[in-house]
Amino acid sequence: MDTKRAVILHGTDGDPDGIWFPWLRGELESVDYEVYAPLLPNNHRPDFQIYEEFLQRSGWDFSDNLLVGHSSGATTILNLLTTDWFPPVKAVVLVGTFLNEKLTKHADWVEEGQFDKLFVRSFDPILLKNRAQHFYFVHGDNDPYCDIDDAKRLCHDLNGQFITVHNGHHLGDSSGMLNLPQLTDKLRADKVL
Repeated sequence: MDTKRAVILHGTDGDPDGIWFPWLRGELESVDYEVYAPLLPNNHRPDFQIYEEFLQRSGWDFSDNLLVGHSSGATTILNLLTTDWFPPVKAVVLVGTFLNEKLTKHADWVEEGQFDKLFVRSFDPILLKNRAQHFYFVHGDNDPYCDIDDAKRLCHDLNGQFITVHNGHHLGDSSGMLNLPQLTDKLRADKVL
């Protein structure tokens, strides 16, 4: 039997032991997934080049993985899928997908240029669809940082599935959410888990 592998990438100022990540890791491991959930370097100012080099050096086999990213971790997954070296994957889960700075540009907690090195690639739906078998978007209906309509548009362009979490906020620390059963239920129904 082939090894099942998953990667979980946290967002800005996050870590792999925060929010719902430990719960998801447990869910995946309970169905025999090997899980790689690294602490991304210098994650206060996400930098795709630094992340890419870090992940390339990790020794992890990314082929045919289930990729899960939250916020800037979701952006990092989209960036990875557009590179030549990154292999095709089984499924991509983008949670609180951070596609642009439209809602964060004037937030008092965002530093000038904080995300300049994160949004370095355009996300061509045709290219992305060739890199993953399935796309899932999970988004709070009241996310104050990442525009739900932008996420829905990209989801539509990728023929993905959209899961809306009522009052989910950004599905990060401020949401208080420690699990996302809506996601695992959908992945089980689609036989991804």
